[in-house]
Amino acid sequence: MHVVGLTLDLNWFLQFIFTLFIFALGALHLLKNTASKYFEVDANFDRDQTMSSIPVDPDLSPCAVCSNTASKKCSRCKSVRYCSSACQKLHWNAGHKTKCKENSAQTASIKLFSGVALVPASGTSKIIKKPRKVLFPYDEFVKLFNWEKPGFPPCGLLNCGNSCFANVVLQCLVSTRPLVAYLLEKGHRKECKRNDWCFLCEFQIHVERSSQNPHPFSPINILSRLPNIGGNLGYGRQEDAHEFMRFAIDTMQSVCLDEFGGEKAVDRVSQETTLIQHIFGGHLQSQVICTNCNKISNQYENMMDLTVEIHGDASSLEECLDQFTVKEWLHGENMYKCDGCNDYVKAWKRLTIRWAPNILTIALKRFQSGRFGKLNKRVIFPETLDLNPYMSEDGDDTNLYKLYAVVVHVDMLNASFFGHYICYTKDFCGNWYLIDDHKNFLYAKPSVIPIQSSLEDGVMRVELEDVLSQGAYMLLYSRVSARPSCLRTSGTQGKDEQKSMKAEEERCPKDQIASVAGKESD
Repeated sequence: MHVVGLTLDLNWFLQFIFTLFIFALGALHLLKNTASKYFEVDANFDRDQTMSSIPVDPDLSPCAVCSNTASKKCSRCKSVRYCSSACQKLHWNAGHKTKCKENSAQTASIKLFSGVALVPASGTSKIIKKPRKVLFPYDEFVKLFNWEKPGFPPCGLLNCGNSCFANVVLQCLVSTRPLVAYLLEKGHRKECKRNDWCFLCEFQIHVERSSQNPHPFSPINILSRLPNIGGNLGYGRQEDAHEFMRFAIDTMQSVCLDEFGGEKAVDRVSQETTLIQHIFGGHLQSQVICTNCNKISNQYENMMDLTVEIHGDASSLEECLDQFTVKEWLHGENMYKCDGCNDYVKAWKRLTIRWAPNILTIALKRFQSGRFGKLNKRVIFPETLDLNPYMSEDGDDTNLYKLYAVVVHVDMLNASFFGHYICYTKDFCGNWYLIDDHKNFLYAKPSVIPIQSSLEDGVMRVELEDVLSQGAYMLLYSRVSARPSCLRTSGTQGKDEQKSMKAEEERCPKDQIASVAGKESD
């Protein structure tokens, strides 16, 4: 009985310990939920020891408690920063709790009586600008496009582990004159209305640091937020540079629209008047001609870049663009439903560029399914590109472009899932550089192919001939002169097209409209 009694007491004791453990977990969960209302609780603090080797942007404000580099801020007042959750709690208990509440109450009072629209976002309120027809004046953009300051040579970036795909895109964006001119001259951070992390704010810090720092640095503040830029992007994984470029441009466009209430609050016409649309935006025209009644149907689509095939005999960029704009025969199972004939008929279809962007990004479709998934075919590309042969209508010398950045994917055995990205960029003085972050690895990565170990800080001066001999994956061209008019909205033929023309006349200066009026179709 004594043994049995001892066994029963031991079982009771174990059950008591288990019950206490469950209560402790519940109390910890309740404590975290309560603290999250006043602190920025982030699981990354639990991994401080693991992440210590990754450099954090030193331009951030110091910790309010220990003055160390701080990457987190008070989630209520946003006015102070901390390096860890422990410092947050110490500062909170030291009196910041009361001050934080007063600041939050004053901010809320100002917002409620400011007379501007309020849109709830993540449980808080932010000031929203009133939408208007022109979100960013085109004449202001032209000044940025013609920015005459000499700029700065490229600054190397540290590879934080499979981050070369993002680093090359960031280098290309830092070489994009109107975007850099805007961030350095006007700035986005002081006008940003977002309560959460903002890619354009972080990229402005990145540009400012690139212009001032001659030594390589880590873009970890951007890399650690990849899911905020593209939902399927992941930190530490090998990703596609072109995909990241598209996500980055789309994210900057969303930031511009958020200042006016977001995409749903801004009409489609005005969405094409943001700074990002002025830089990268253009229009494609899809024209279908019925072979029976000769009825012409035009549809227009906004474009931020061009992706062209490199199959067949095409060996140059011009031949790839010829294939992109070639007439396609619609017949058989792919017949066209003509509104004029009210029947399925044979027709011709052609895709052309209606309005060319000021900054043109061209991606060569090298990656495919099957085998190793990479086409390493040699494609010749020019320094000066004439887009007139690929326009919907006869153009002029404003459709001439100059090359300023090239992205190259270096692989082994034509593998698309394996390799390394490098890039070539031209500074604002016309000097070309090879940028390769392979030398600047923070971690050992045997899967990456050595490129040029002789690069100092990952950047080396090269000649134009070296650039033009590369197997390009992405090409970035800038117009010789800015487009003479605002970007037109997409539309259809007839009355809708006339309404579109009228809308553009209302938001574009008269002298700009006159220069392109002769190009309008009936």
